[in-house]
Amino acid sequence: MTVDQVIALMKGENDYFELITQDGRSIFDVEPIRSLIHAIQDGIYITDAHAVTVAVNDAYERITGLKREILIGRYMGDLVKMGYLSNSASLEVIKRQEVVTLVQTIHGSQKILVTGSPVFDRNNQLICIVTSVRDITELLRAKHAQEQLDNLFRTQAQYKINHFAHDLIISRETQRVFDLANNVAKFNSKVLLRGETGTGKSKLARYIHHISPRSEHAFLELNCSGIPDNLLEIELFGYVSGAFTGASSKGKKGLLEIAHKGTLFLDEIGDLPLSMQVKLLKVIEENRFLPVGSTEFKEVDIRIISATHRKLEEMVERGEFREDLFYRINVIDLELPPLRQRRGEILPLVHQYQNRFNEKYQLNKSVSPEVIEALSQYDWPGNIRELLNVLERMLVSSQANEIGLQDLPKHLAIQRQVEPLTLSLKERVQAFECELISAALKQYGSTRATAKALGVEQSTLVKKIARFKQ
Repeated sequence: MTVDQVIALMKGENDYFELITQDGRSIFDVEPIRSLIHAIQDGIYITDAHAVTVAVNDAYERITGLKREILIGRYMGDLVKMGYLSNSASLEVIKRQEVVTLVQTIHGSQKILVTGSPVFDRNNQLICIVTSVRDITELLRAKHAQEQLDNLFRTQAQYKINHFAHDLIISRETQRVFDLANNVAKFNSKVLLRGETGTGKSKLARYIHHISPRSEHAFLELNCSGIPDNLLEIELFGYVSGAFTGASSKGKKGLLEIAHKGTLFLDEIGDLPLSMQVKLLKVIEENRFLPVGSTEFKEVDIRIISATHRKLEEMVERGEFREDLFYRINVIDLELPPLRQRRGEILPLVHQYQNRFNEKYQLNKSVSPEVIEALSQYDWPGNIRELLNVLERMLVSSQANEIGLQDLPKHLAIQRQVEPLTLSLKERVQAFECELISAALKQYGSTRATAKALGVEQSTLVKKIARFKQ
């Protein structure tokens, strides 16, 4: 039985359960919940919505050596300050309101991988956090096993494509994108790839080409950003002998001609000058083009895949991008989410490119769990490209065989916020309650609407607000 199955059982048919039963006992002291969590071989750690420990299973005690008598009823922040844990997934879940995975240090030495999953009631209110725990050494030994990677990698047998697909890492957040890419690859429909810079649009374009009927022919890429109009025209259309002063006497083939029967990938098409947009539109409409200096058209059979990080619809409204061209290139619209929304890919990306850089530079270095934790928590504004640059920099600049926290760039260094020791558990709960009510008031405006959203009486809410102001 998995953690997800336990969470589903705890939610029940009505997608809701109470932490405390009518007779005042914790639900985790009631069968069958207690038997369920003790039956799981991975460690299970459960806190309430305020990060107070309510249950741990036998496997957690076995893996960590921490006894439930020490943990039950304690606030996670206090356990961190007391040195039992290096950090808390439950506190991060409360902060982010989403699944969080991080590396935890127990007793200052043992490394465990923990994943905290929020459980919400039918009103989307957080009611507890269920954290699964696994010894990091076990995970690292199994990292190449199929059961660890079957949701991240597309195997050759599954999609009957060449080795190119093994470089791809696919997470839950990008599954739909690659499923659609697999469906449309066999057709000649034009594809527009969207997403922030560095999210992997170029790799997705190559993937579509490699699983398409055009895979035996050329895949050519042109970045439309920052190239003068005349050079863009030459790159795309080529020229004939004597087309202009300094031109080669043999002329030059353009990308359109070279990519015949293959795929042309136009990256950053939002930066294509308007004058070139007109000429590209004619190529798309007529399947032919005129080389610079020539009077004879050349027929061409190509598939065009475009990509941009810009909002083309807004550019069309401002007159910066032709509307007719936009609709021509935007037959199939695929958007890759930023890396901060697909954090599950960070760990396999680190493993994949750690091995690649080691091979490239003849190194034998590894990345410590603490560094992986730091990389997993960073937002990566530069996305995958930034991650790979940081990883390469650390591997080639560090003198040690294991990359540690001291090797991280300054902006990536983990900064732990130590909470004051003066607050009791009751005071911490009140502080959290105050923060929650303040946020709800900002969202709903009135105490009546806020009380309804929080599921309390308006009079009770008013009293709490008055107490917070004292």
